[in-house]
Amino acid sequence: MRSLAEIPLPLVHTAFGAAVCAVAVLLRPQEIGLQASAIAAGVLAVITVMVLTGYDKLVYPPEQRPGLEGAALPLGAVVAFAAVLAGVTPLSVRAAAGVVAALVIGGVPQLVGRRVLGREGWLVRLLRDIAGVLVLAPVLLAGASPVLATTWRLALVGSVTALVSFDGLRTERLPRMRAAPAALAIGAVIGGVAALVGPSTGNAGARAAILLVLWYGLRGMGGVLAIDARRAATLLEYGAFVMLAAGALRWITLQG
Repeated sequence: MRSLAEIPLPLVHTAFGAAVCAVAVLLRPQEIGLQASAIAAGVLAVITVMVLTGYDKLVYPPEQRPGLEGAALPLGAVVAFAAVLAGVTPLSVRAAAGVVAALVIGGVPQLVGRRVLGREGWLVRLLRDIAGVLVLAPVLLAGASPVLATTWRLALVGSVTALVSFDGLRTERLPRMRAAPAALAIGAVIGGVAALVGPSTGNAGARAAILLVLWYGLRGMGGVLAIDARRAATLLEYGAFVMLAAGALRWITLQG
């Protein structure tokens, strides 16, 4: 069991992640249609979770298995990559999203192993936060693009935001029963704001960046409120990000 957290590079998981991304490319909407692609992406995401959780069962004893929370970011990475293939046209963004998805699927199980063994230092937590941002950013970009229909955009933004938020809140040591509803609430808020702001062809990147700042503030506030609402200074710090993002979204909407 101890060898998992000491593997310098999780080659098997990364190879699996690359294979998942290759299959996602073959199943993109341009090839098989949007509805069939969405169904196929969902099936692919479920298979990814099953493989990762099955691996955990082989490696960890029952009392130390991460469970489904260890697959939250990889699941979000698969959905994010499928969203980028459907809603973002620049090849550079698609390629970057594919690399991120493969690395997240490959690297997150390694970081989960360190948490299980009690060896999760500040660097491991930072890497998980960075992975979450890299997964969420292209989804917010796809959500700000007019390529996808409104229902698909909002479903993608809300679901992936909830998955990334859950992983982030768990990284902050928030209990599962508190992290789950907080993550769902954050996903609903970001999805709702994305709907109010609407898509844009000219400044989709700016809108996605502002939504990312808003998510960071909400995730921080959710963690503080769920742990200790009396930490006023920390609440104000994260609240400043929320207010900044809200003001920027209002300005960019009025400009549009």
